[in-house]
Amino acid sequence: MLQRRLGQTHFDVSVVGFGGIPVGRGDREEGIKAIRRAIELGVNFIDTARSYWESEAIIGEAIKGMRDGLFISTKSHFRTGREVAESIKTSIRLLQIDKVDLLLMHAVDSEEELEYRLKMGVLEAVKEAREAGKVDHVGISGHQPRVLVKAMKTGEFETIMAPYNLRYEETEELFQLAQELDVGVIAMKPLAGGFLTVPAEAMQYGVAERAVCTAEAALRFVLSNPAVATAIPGMANVAQVERNVPAGTVPAEMSLEEKRLLQERARSMIYPTCMQCGYCLIECPNEIDIKDVFRLRNFHEQFGLVDYARRRYQEQYEDKVALCSECMACVGRCPAQLDIPAELAPADTILGAKR
Repeated sequence: MLQRRLGQTHFDVSVVGFGGIPVGRGDREEGIKAIRRAIELGVNFIDTARSYWESEAIIGEAIKGMRDGLFISTKSHFRTGREVAESIKTSIRLLQIDKVDLLLMHAVDSEEELEYRLKMGVLEAVKEAREAGKVDHVGISGHQPRVLVKAMKTGEFETIMAPYNLRYEETEELFQLAQELDVGVIAMKPLAGGFLTVPAEAMQYGVAERAVCTAEAALRFVLSNPAVATAIPGMANVAQVERNVPAGTVPAEMSLEEKRLLQERARSMIYPTCMQCGYCLIECPNEIDIKDVFRLRNFHEQFGLVDYARRRYQEQYEDKVALCSECMACVGRCPAQLDIPAELAPADTILGAKR
């Protein structure tokens, strides 16, 4: 596995890391196997967050006896110093480690939110944990490059975590500043929540050629940018690990022409990409699995799996989607800033029984 220095941390991280969202809501034993397999294949950067369901606990179980040489990153989304201090203690307990290598201020997506957290003692709490030997390095994650640029200019953060993939390109200023300041860049959503891969269903039904990209090509694109220290695709099982991790074993060189062609294909996707993070589900009063509805619409429109997508939707989601009151709670939580109710309506029209 190739490695790059993670900015001011001076730690050499595997260029493909382990994104811990999916294991938090998947099968526990399969998640443990996936993490251990990733480590066997040379992954030494493992990312999670206090808000990723059971992710920290699963990772903690998986890395027992394997802590040496790993760089464990977690995140706190809380908005006061007291809450952050408590979340760090909880993360360390669940991860079964004596300290966190990297603690990121999580999901800071507006300049107002950045200012609020800086004023409410969040950064001070992280620094106090660092002084107490419970945190080694301090970073920030977010989905809006302009906010991360402002954060870096404070000089307080050693790393940033930002979305970067074939369909998300608003990063030139961000990466340039990160290199100037030697801030380590962690690329999240390198596979656009899975939309830039060949899903198992496409393989099963023989329509894989309709995919706009493969995981290997999407990861090579991200890693061909020298500003990126590591890319962290979310992985829930061994099959995904064995599909994604090998991209980090060979130099990620890519010509400008190859990049252009890949980006053109990615832009041709019929349906706008949802990041598949599942944050919207946390807020939805009707517990609509919005990410899976959008995934089924993608199967319908991109892959032509009409019968499969409609059957799944009608069996599992149609009744719940009918309860949507457009309360907009999901929109406030969406890092991609999708107008979710406006996107659910056409999805229901396409996939529902009333069509």
